[in-house]
Amino acid sequence: MPRRRSSPAAVAVLAAALISAACAGNNGKPENAVFITLDTFRADHLSALSRGRAATPVLDALAARGILYENAWSPIPITLPAHKSIFFGRPPHLLSTYNNGQIVASRRDHPSFVQAFRKKGFDTAAFVSLGVLTREFGTAEGFEHYEDRFPDERWYLTAEEVNRRVIPWLEARGQKPFFLWVHYSDPHDPYAPPGMPDDLALSLNGRKAGSFRIGDYAWNTVTLDLRAGENILAFETMNPYQPDPSKFSAWLDPLEFGPDEAMKDVFWEHTERWFIIPETGTRFLRNGAFLTLRCPTARRVTMRFRGQLYLTTTAVEDLYRKEVEYLDGKVGELLAALDRLGLRDETAVLVAGDHGEGLGEYRLESGAIHYGHINFLEKVYLHVPLIISVPGGPGKGTRRAEPVTLLDIAPTFLAMFELEGIRGLPGRNLLALPAGAGAPVFAATYRPESDRNRFALIEAPWHMILSPEQRMRKMYDMSSDPGERTDIWETAAMPRRVGLDLEKRPGGKKDRTLDPKTAEMLKSLGYLGN
Repeated sequence: MPRRRSSPAAVAVLAAALISAACAGNNGKPENAVFITLDTFRADHLSALSRGRAATPVLDALAARGILYENAWSPIPITLPAHKSIFFGRPPHLLSTYNNGQIVASRRDHPSFVQAFRKKGFDTAAFVSLGVLTREFGTAEGFEHYEDRFPDERWYLTAEEVNRRVIPWLEARGQKPFFLWVHYSDPHDPYAPPGMPDDLALSLNGRKAGSFRIGDYAWNTVTLDLRAGENILAFETMNPYQPDPSKFSAWLDPLEFGPDEAMKDVFWEHTERWFIIPETGTRFLRNGAFLTLRCPTARRVTMRFRGQLYLTTTAVEDLYRKEVEYLDGKVGELLAALDRLGLRDETAVLVAGDHGEGLGEYRLESGAIHYGHINFLEKVYLHVPLIISVPGGPGKGTRRAEPVTLLDIAPTFLAMFELEGIRGLPGRNLLALPAGAGAPVFAATYRPESDRNRFALIEAPWHMILSPEQRMRKMYDMSSDPGERTDIWETAAMPRRVGLDLEKRPGGKKDRTLDPKTAEMLKSLGYLGN
C-alpha cells in the first residue's frame, strides 16, 4: 500500500510543538505510559546523535524534553528475542528464545512487566507491525488489547497503517490510565519508503497486462488471457538503482501459475534473461526478460508472484534513510495526537530501537555483502536509540553516556510507576542511574537464523566479539575507531577476564521446527534465506 510522506513543513511544525511543550507538564508521577519500539533503527540515524545521515526532528525534539541515552545496546539483533528481553527483563538465553518463530517457554517464574500495569488497573494495549510479533510468540502477555492483524499480501504494516489503528484507540479509550506499546518497523527490510512508483510492468503478447510495485515484497496477482499456441509474457523492470541492462535488476521468489485445472496442459519456460537457483526457485531477471507459455486452447490463468528490486549499497543506504525520515514523521503524528487529546502532559514516553541494521559494512563468509541484521554483533547491529521523556520528570535535555541495555527498560517502567517489582531482574532503573555507572553489556546471536553462534561484550571503549565455532575473536576500540573497521585483537592489551566471560556465555539451540505458516512469514520478512 502506498504511503504518504509527511511534508517537511508538517514535520517541522510537529517538532516545534514538541519543543515548546517541554515547558509544560506537571511535577507528579505520570498517569500513562507510551512505549514506542523502532524496529531495525540504527542509533547513528538519529540526527541528535549523528548529523548528516538522516533528519529526525521529531525524535530530536523528544530527546530535548527528556533524556537521551547515547550508548544504548540491544542484547540480540533479532526482533522477537529482542522484544521478549525487553518485556520479560531477561536475556534471550534465560527465556529460551534465540530466534524468531520461537514461542516463549511455558515454564518460567517471571512474567512480562506489562502484567504489573494490568494488575494495577491500567488499560494495556499493543499495536505491532511485523508478523514475528504476533500473539502466539509470547509478546502479548499482559495486554488486554493486542492488535496483530496483517493484510493477506504481506506480513508487515507501514507506520501510517499502525497510526490508523492506534490513534482511534486513544480517542475511544475511557478514563483509566493506560500502558500503550506501539511497534513501528518501517526501516526493516524491504526498504520501501513512501512515494515509490511501480517498478515492474508486464505485457502479454505485446499488450499491457499490468504494472506492479515489487520493491515492497508484497504478493501480486495478475490475470492472463492466454491464446491457443505460443504466448510471450515480457517483464520490464524499472529499477532506477540498476541502469545497466546487462545486470540483474530484480528477483522473484516465488512465481506461481494457477489454477491447477487450467494449467494442467500448459507448458511454460524461462526463455530469455533469467538466472534460476534450482534449489530454491529464486529467479533473477534482467530488464526485458520473458516467459513463453504454450497451450492447446485459449484459457484464463493467474500468475502470483513476489519479489524485490536488486539494490546496490548506495541504494540500500538511501532507501533506509528515507524510511527512517518517514517513520520520524509518523512518530510525530502519534505524539501530536497525544497533545490534541490532552494526554501529553500526563504521559511518559519511552522510545527504543530493538536492534540496528547492516547497510553493507560487512561481508558474509561467502563474500557476499551483508544487508540486514541477525548474523553479526558489530556496533551498527546493536547500538540503538533510547529516549525517555517524563512530564515534569528529571533530566530535561540531558544526555547520558553510560552504556545501558534494553534489559534496563522493564525495571525503569516498574520504578517510574511505583509498581510491584519482579524479582531477579538484571537491569537497572535508568532514571536513577548514578553518574558514571556504566556496566558491561553482553549480546549474542544464535543459530539457525544466524549462520554462527556469536557473543559480544561491550565495555567502553572496547567491543569484543567471539565465535566459538570459528575460533574467531575480534576486538574494536570504539574511541579511536567508532566505525569498527579495524580488528585489534592481536595487538590489544585486554584483560583476560573479558575472554573468559564470553567463553562462559551459553550456546544457542541447534535445531528448530517451524510450522509452514511461520516459515513462510519469516521468509517473506527476509529472516530465512532464499
